[in-house]
Amino acid sequence: MALLSELVSTCEAHRLDTGATLTVFARRLREAGRVSKAGRGRGAAHMTYLDAARFLIACAATDHPERAADAEYAFSNITLSDDNQWCKAFHLTPENAPTLDIALAKLLEGIATGEIDAIQQAKNEERRPGSAFRIPPFFGLILRRSHVSASLRVMEGYYHFQHPTLAAIVAAPDYLAQKPLMEALERDTYRFRTGKNLIAELDEKLLRAVANLIAGKTE
Repeated sequence: MALLSELVSTCEAHRLDTGATLTVFARRLREAGRVSKAGRGRGAAHMTYLDAARFLIACAATDHPERAADAEYAFSNITLSDDNQWCKAFHLTPENAPTLDIALAKLLEGIATGEIDAIQQAKNEERRPGSAFRIPPFFGLILRRSHVSASLRVMEGYYHFQHPTLAAIVAAPDYLAQKPLMEALERDTYRFRTGKNLIAELDEKLLRAVANLIAGKTE
């Protein structure tokens, strides 16, 4: 089991950001109650997969660690859309992964338990029975700040997450019904559409390192 300080160190080692900056991200999330918290030192809380997912989402969602809690909450709660290409062996649905933080936590757990590797191994064997050639599993997260959206890649599957108000706008029957929803979306997302409207990517190496850390595995 890993401490928040160890999560910071692992992410720093994988160049997510500097240790000092990541420490501020961690502190702000802990103060907001968005990651597990207990005492300090030996009595500090052990991180869960959900804690790790929220920490990673915060770091991807903003360059300003003082805004970590706000950015993390907004992006963690974007919802799984209907426009997806499913990974049949690792199927995320609105029921088992309704929001981005839960979906990313499930992926981290699948990596740590070996489920993702086992699925890919079976695919390799199906393609080339008996061959020593092995394609590694591909997974990652792309987060689009200006759209307040994200895409989670799990092997052949693509899972798209969007602001819940956007889904309501699409489902609205006419412009009169859409107008107040569009105004609400504008209010909720404007702060992310100013300044650096970047696309952040969390790659396989980082996600695997974090997953193994939470599981207590050494790389």
